[in-house]
Amino acid sequence: MATLGIETPKGVHVGIHCFRHGVTSELLESGTPIHVVTRLMRYADSKVTLEHYAHIVGDAERVASEKFSQRIGQNINQLESDAQLESDSAVKTA
Repeated sequence: MATLGIETPKGVHVGIHCFRHGVTSELLESGTPIHVVTRLMRYADSKVTLEHYAHIVGDAERVASEKFSQRIGQNINQLESDAQLESDSAVKTA
């Protein structure tokens, strides 16, 4: 690590595996498909990746679900607003 200019506290070991774990975590959190991460990290199969990073995949699924729910809410609000506008214009023309 010193060669890379990275200071670590005395007695703390930070090896290349830490970077590998960080890259894998970032890829999964950003939504990269599991089979692509598996291939990039050269794991034998997706099962190995999932065994080590299932918590990250679970978090990503939760975030995706929340984003989808927000989009649905926005669409419902827009539909309600459009229906109100149509209702108001129908009353005015009548």
